[in-house]
Amino acid sequence: MIKKIAFSLLLLAALSACKNDKNVKEAVQEELAAEKTAVATPPKEEAYQKAAQMQELFGTFVTANYPDKGIWKKVSIKYAGPERVKVEITGNPLEDGRPSCAMSDIGIFRNGRIEIPIEKKEDMADADRTLMLLQLTDKDNIALRSKGTRDQYWIVLSLFCNVNTTLADNYKRIEE
Repeated sequence: MIKKIAFSLLLLAALSACKNDKNVKEAVQEELAAEKTAVATPPKEEAYQKAAQMQELFGTFVTANYPDKGIWKKVSIKYAGPERVKVEITGNPLEDGRPSCAMSDIGIFRNGRIEIPIEKKEDMADADRTLMLLQLTDKDNIALRSKGTRDQYWIVLSLFCNVNTTLADNYKRIEE
């Protein structure tokens, strides 16, 4: 009888210990999950500021020659998802009907600017690891530039054009 009682007590103690271990393990996992969520999710104020910065870039911007002084380019920037924007660039129509420049892509809003990675293609020897950058210079103006690993990374922006020009330029906001 004493053996049965001792065995029952031992079994009860083992079950309690297992249950406590499970509770401790669950508590630790919950705490780790809460920490990951807290680190991964920026504070609401920071997220709001980033969204406001991104929204400042939305709109239509043109070069100084727009709309009828020779070769001009127009950039349209629209919302495409969290931290993503759609960038479309067109230029004045040439005599054969083609635009002087044309490009459409999805950019990522990062560090207060839009970054569009330009993938290397066969006819773009200097395009590996090159970024097209669009950044506000003031409330109504943006600068479109490129940044890359090669000496002539800036040439990449001319490959989107059908005439002797480049997408790199300063653009002024217009109302459409």
